[in-house]
Order: sequence, then C-alpha cells, then structure tokens
Amino acid sequence: MHLIYNIFLFERELNMSKNQNYIWKNDRNFALDEYEKQQYFYVVESNDLITKARHDLDARELKIMDYVISKIKPNDVDFNIVQTSMYELTNVLNLKRNGRTYSQLAESLESMRSKSVRIYNEIEKRLTLTGWFEVVDLWENGQIQLKINKQFAPYLIQLKNNYTQHLLIDTVKLRSKYSILLYKLMRECDKDKGKTIAILQGKPDEFKEWLGAPENYDYKRLKENILKKAVEEINLKIEDMDLEIFQARYGRKVVQVEIHNNWTVKSTEDYR
Repeated sequence: MHLIYNIFLFERELNMSKNQNYIWKNDRNFALDEYEKQQYFYVVESNDLITKARHDLDARELKIMDYVISKIKPNDVDFNIVQTSMYELTNVLNLKRNGRTYSQLAESLESMRSKSVRIYNEIEKRLTLTGWFEVVDLWENGQIQLKINKQFAPYLIQLKNNYTQHLLIDTVKLRSKYSILLYKLMRECDKDKGKTIAILQGKPDEFKEWLGAPENYDYKRLKENILKKAVEEINLKIEDMDLEIFQARYGRKVVQVEIHNNWTVKSTEDYR
C-alpha cells in the first residue's frame, strides 16, 4: 500500500485509542531555518502564475504552495528538493500540532500532487497542463520531502521582471482561498509599491475566473459571497491594504468591476 495511506491508517488507529490527542512520538523539526523567520520569507512568482493560472487549490493548499515557493533562492537554477516536516509546516502555517492536522496536511500534499493546473502563455499561444509536485515523500516520523514540478520553472526561477512578491506571513493570516487569491491579484497590480492607489479591474466573469468562483454564480452572488467577504478579511488582517469595491453598470447590468487599494505610502505619512 502507498506510504501515505500507511501513515493515515497508523495515525487513525492511534487517534482512536488515545481520544484524538496523539502527536507522533517521533515528530521533530527537520528544518534548517527557524520557523519564526520563515514566515517573513518572500514568496516570488511570475505574474502569469497569479493572473493566468487556473486551479482548484483550497486555502490550506495555497498556503503550502506559498511556503514551498518561499524556499526558492534567487540564484537557484533548478528546483531543489524541499526538506521539511509536519512540525515545521504546522508552525509556519500557524496550525495546531496534533494527529488530525498531520493527516489533513498529508491529504493536502497528496491532493496537490494529483491536482492539475492550467497556465496559458499568450506569447506562445500555448496552454500548459501540469501538476504542482513531481514528488511528495512522507515518513512516519513526520519528515517531508517535496519537489515542485519542473514545468513551473519559467514562473518561479530566475525571475528578472513581470513578477510579484509578498511576505509568506500575509497569506498565512488569511483563512479564505478567495481572500488569498484576491490579495495576490492586488499585489500584482501594485506597480509602484504603494505610491499610488492600486486598481484591479475587470469584467464580472473575469473576476469569477481569477478567483475560481462557482460557474453558476451571477454578479450579485459573486459580490455578496466572495468579493465583499474577501475584502473585509484582507482589510482586517493586512496592514497595507484598504480595499474598496466599485462597479460600472450598463442599464441594470454590472459590466465592469474595480477594486481599489486606498492605502498608499503618502496616506500613511499623512496619518502620522
């Protein structure tokens, strides 16, 4: 049986006998970096990965991917195997350390290995279909080894321009996948590091596509169930974002949506 399922069965049996309070006895930190510092590593990715990639990662999987990307160094020419552990992941992502969380993380990693992502290259008129990880190795002592799929190299390695960066801690703070995706889009459209108001604009259907909203959502449901809640969470948790939704109508129909980040460096200086 595949190793991951052995881990699941091993953990479930122990949880059943110890009232869900079991933490793997051999769990320890395999990381080379202190997890408190890792939360302030930068996640650097191509803008195409933010605006043109289509996938169905949930909030936890998005955070795991950001964590792995934050391990990439500016001078890397190829993807190195990421050495980590359940201990490290739970601490960096601010999750509870228990058997249930470990099983959920294992499930997330297996899911990410099998889930597909579609990336469209407008210049080459090419659609790339791939998965997130080439290899996911899990040990019963909590050790983890990960390797990003080589198809992501143009979007994550040796980036010179057309890229966005943010602190890992920012996406760790956010609970909703829609908040995380909107946060990344707002970072991408901030071209002058907060000197002027950043504006994300598009048609309602484009926002649905960017955020992976349900296909049956009309604009009213998109705004009420996704946009407003994501804006509220981002404004509450991200210090340099003060988002506001605007919309343009043609008759009664909303045809254009804009989200402004009203936070600027100048507005902060004026406040002081």
